[in-house]
Amino acid sequence: MKRAFPYFSPARVMALGFLAVILAGALLLRLPVSSRGETAVPFLTALFTAASATCVTGLVAADTALTWSVFGQAVILCLIQIGGLGFMSVTTIFFFLMNKKIGLSQRLLIVQSLSLHDMQGVVRLLRRVLLGTFMFEGLGAAVLWLRFLPEYGAWKGLGMGLFHSVSAFCNAGFDLMGGGGPFSSLSAYAGDAVVAVTVTLLVFIGGLGFFVWGDIGNVRRFAKLHLHSKLVLAVSFWLIAAGWVFFYFAERTNPGTIGGLSFPDAALASLFQAVTPRSGGFSVVSQASLTGVSKMAVIVLMLIGGSAGSTAGGIKNVTAGILFLSALHSLRGRHRLSVFGRTVPAPQIISALSILVLALTLTAAGSAAIALLQPELAYGDILFETVSAIATCGLSQGITPALAPASLAVIMLLMFFGRVGIMTLGMAAFLKRGGADKTRHPDTWVMM
Repeated sequence: MKRAFPYFSPARVMALGFLAVILAGALLLRLPVSSRGETAVPFLTALFTAASATCVTGLVAADTALTWSVFGQAVILCLIQIGGLGFMSVTTIFFFLMNKKIGLSQRLLIVQSLSLHDMQGVVRLLRRVLLGTFMFEGLGAAVLWLRFLPEYGAWKGLGMGLFHSVSAFCNAGFDLMGGGGPFSSLSAYAGDAVVAVTVTLLVFIGGLGFFVWGDIGNVRRFAKLHLHSKLVLAVSFWLIAAGWVFFYFAERTNPGTIGGLSFPDAALASLFQAVTPRSGGFSVVSQASLTGVSKMAVIVLMLIGGSAGSTAGGIKNVTAGILFLSALHSLRGRHRLSVFGRTVPAPQIISALSILVLALTLTAAGSAAIALLQPELAYGDILFETVSAIATCGLSQGITPALAPASLAVIMLLMFFGRVGIMTLGMAAFLKRGGADKTRHPDTWVMM
């Protein structure tokens, strides 16, 4: 392998691994047994669904409950779990079951998949990640099963609870509520505290990040947490609080969303709407019925996303927090960014800016391509769709089923970029041995 692929870096292994999972899932969904109808689903629909599930996005060209059989839904659930944890984390489960030692190459891949900086304690952290994942998903499935039990019965209620718990924790946004109407998501449970709160908590916990879990489990005091964990918790708190208040007042008089709900139900729906754009993908109100300013807020929240090393997408909340604080420090004439008594190195600020620029560039290119391919679609809806894809969120204005094959291909590429990581794919494509910058040129100031 080393002779044939001298630059087979962990980044390339991750990219090819996700691609292999997507193709395998598409072939399984293409089987007649995966479809509810008498014939197999078209390959493009199967490929798009597999890509969306593996990239934990939730955009679908065909309603999950009405299109796929129990077998097909099970395949989608497995793809969601693999995509949420990362294929390397799932592969490591078999190493644990067979009591085999995890070698250096596997550890490097785990570090890459969990967005860590070193290999110290990586196996112990991965054990916690797997145990924590199955614990939270199991608790969520139990709560949802009890809620769905009177409505769907024991076995179907169990399947519904498990599917939605895994989908919520992995920030996938897939649902099986098509019986109440195609692409209806959780709109039937807008005022249901059990379903809304459970899904909200699962989305939030899954979006915190595996490193933050381990950090909280080790120290259990905010003051002793690593800077990354402090930033994740602080930025998440402010985004949720601000989004909650904003959506309530922006939509309170909108009859298409929460205008007709009582105060408790409207407040609950506003909280859900503040959390789900950060890669959750579920909805209790119609995204197409939101006011213009609320749609812009959803786009911003989708672009920010969750935490690095989590099941969520986006440019990541710490990235957004660093950029925002850097701008404030610059306005105050400060040239070093200090947060919680620690200084953020300048290279990290440059990396954060690079991620934002690349994400915006891909979004602009993707939305422009779809607008050229299908000029009959409103550009605002296209922009919403492309941001949702690159941020692996899954919220939509309802145009996904109307997209042409070429437009679906653009969305799939954006989802793949968003899940694997823009910087990871960049390194996989361009990183070469000995490619480090060894030349230092004189510093020169330019006008800005």
